[in-house]
Amino acid sequence: MDIIKKLGLILLTPLFVILLFATALDIGFVRSATHPATVKRLVAESGIYSSVVPSLLQKPQIITTQYGNISTSDPEIKQVANSVLSPIFIQQNAEMAIDNTYDWLDGKIAEPNFKIDLNGTKTLFANRIADVAQKRLSKLPRCTLAQSRAIAQSGQYDAFNATCLPVGVSPTSVAEQIKTSLVNQKEFLKETNISPADIKNGNNNQSVFNDQLKDAPKQYQHLKKTPLILSLLTILTGVGIVFLSSTWLKGLKHAGIILLVVGLLMLVFAWGLNKGVSSQVVTKIKIDNAQMQKDVRLLIIDITQLVDKNYWVFGGLYTILGGAGIATAIIMNRNRDAVLLTSKESTPEDKGASDEPKRAKKD
Repeated sequence: MDIIKKLGLILLTPLFVILLFATALDIGFVRSATHPATVKRLVAESGIYSSVVPSLLQKPQIITTQYGNISTSDPEIKQVANSVLSPIFIQQNAEMAIDNTYDWLDGKIAEPNFKIDLNGTKTLFANRIADVAQKRLSKLPRCTLAQSRAIAQSGQYDAFNATCLPVGVSPTSVAEQIKTSLVNQKEFLKETNISPADIKNGNNNQSVFNDQLKDAPKQYQHLKKTPLILSLLTILTGVGIVFLSSTWLKGLKHAGIILLVVGLLMLVFAWGLNKGVSSQVVTKIKIDNAQMQKDVRLLIIDITQLVDKNYWVFGGLYTILGGAGIATAIIMNRNRDAVLLTSKESTPEDKGASDEPKRAKKD
């Protein structure tokens, strides 16, 4: 029986250590990743929504119209894009998609059904660009007869880079033509309605939600149960160590030492995690857009701090529980030794006192 107990202790001790770390990590991850409010808060606080459009416009693109090409590197066009695709607009649509995706993961809906409608955005963008063109053209002088002839012969008039306004052409009519051209142009904001069906992997025509991620809800719902399972296993393993020891007080002290050591290691890890990530990981994140790079780095730091906070909490909890277990075992051992010592010291006196009546009777 003693051999079986020793083997059990040999197996349970490293398992207890592993479970302590796994429970702390799992609870921290599940508590953060399974709450859409936490995810939305982290993304919003990072400032990423404000840098999405500038990041997209980092590499100049050309929008072709019958009145010339529009470059996204143009400061006024950038201003239009930032006002139409505002951070609030992007955040509202992103958070709607996040909530809808979590409803799907939780099994509340059969599949994600969010829809981001950009039809109004496309029209608004076209109107604003047309306004920019009209404003520029209204400030131009009339072309000379020779200039007007040259423009007519070429059949091309660049409204955004022109130096004069041809005879017979009005800024209002050109602006209206530009607006109509942009609204009807298929290549400009080609996807005006974005839904889960549009999110695909590579050349696969099937949505990732119906292909690679089709089992995600089941796995996600299992994941949400793991903190309870790991916590129960950790407690049972700790109890097993206590009762498989030669005495339960020795077992309590053994479990307390493990808790204390693991707790202190977690505190050390928590102390170095944030600093290590900030200096070794975050600095290596490189993105072409400086603002986007800054925001992504901030998001990584925020996530690290959340994990870091979790390790501080569990490190402190394990340290306190371990110290309490060791102290309890030591105090109870001392009390037991004191009782045994008192019992041994009182036994001869009691025996002598019981013999006195017998001697007195004999006398």
